[in-house]
Amino acid sequence: MIKFKNEPETWKRLDYEIMSRGFLKPYNDYQVLKDNTEWFVSEGYKIITFDCTEWTDKKAMHDSLHNQFDFPNYYGNNWDALQECLNEIEIQENGLVVIFDNFNNMNIKDAHTLIDVFVSSAQRHLIFLERLLILVKVENRAFSLNPFGANNFFWY
Repeated sequence: MIKFKNEPETWKRLDYEIMSRGFLKPYNDYQVLKDNTEWFVSEGYKIITFDCTEWTDKKAMHDSLHNQFDFPNYYGNNWDALQECLNEIEIQENGLVVIFDNFNNMNIKDAHTLIDVFVSSAQRHLIFLERLLILVKVENRAFSLNPFGANNFFWY
């Protein structure tokens, strides 16, 4: 994994830009997404892509996530299980980029929860010097989500 340095060359890196803004980058242009994906591949990132039009319901979504990430058989097909399994995946090379294509086809509540789970997992992986980045392709720039990646208030 490339170590970031606090210098202008680092600030121009795509991975640095995305991580510094919350691990998530939206796209509405396929060519820009394609160019960025090629940059990640050239930098040694693994890419996993999901087409959200195939997710006709939550079961289809969880089945797809289970298969693509090769989660254990005990994966529970719910948000808590997704969080737990994402936190346990091993991220090799320079990092992992997860692309959600046609993201605006999802139910907005599920879309928000999915991104929240992924961003929370990305924050956790960073503790172990592992990079998890999320790219979402939507049809237009009017698409928006509520704030994500928030932490709960816990007493220690």
